[in-house]
Amino acid sequence: MSDARSQDRTICPKCGCKRDQGASACPRCGLRFALWRPGLSDPRIQLNPAGQVHWRQVEANWQDLRRHEEFARYCLQANLLPAAGRCYRERLDRFPGDAIAIKMQKEILAKATLGLLVQRRQAAEPVTRSKWFWVIVLAAMALAIAAAFVWGPGRLRARSPGATLNVQIRQ
Repeated sequence: MSDARSQDRTICPKCGCKRDQGASACPRCGLRFALWRPGLSDPRIQLNPAGQVHWRQVEANWQDLRRHEEFARYCLQANLLPAAGRCYRERLDRFPGDAIAIKMQKEILAKATLGLLVQRRQAAEPVTRSKWFWVIVLAAMALAIAAAFVWGPGRLRARSPGATLNVQIRQ
């Protein structure tokens, strides 16, 4: 999966599907070729060099399911699941009934879907980590201390009848 292949005019630049001569859109993904610009390409649809090494090992040992799992795990960790899915889709274009490619494409899709669900459900940052939370807490404490001085126990004692002294003055 090199850059030269993505520049090939006989395949769709987005999904890699074989492109019919004179077609205005891709039959697989619906991309309108007239609107395509190379800068719009998602970098995750191309394997990085380490991913290419993993993929070559998978292709060299196609029946070894452990290699497929290692490749999928690497792509998940490297945020390259779209590229992994594309590799298996291209394999299916060449060998339409390949059971391993079908199985792995489903697994890649499941991992990508689960990743989207986990990202959507991630909890927001706790309120206690916000600086405004602590500003409000400190302001409330300062107000409570000020209120205690103004309306505190000293003022209540001065008003209570038991707290007054009865002193007789001699004349």
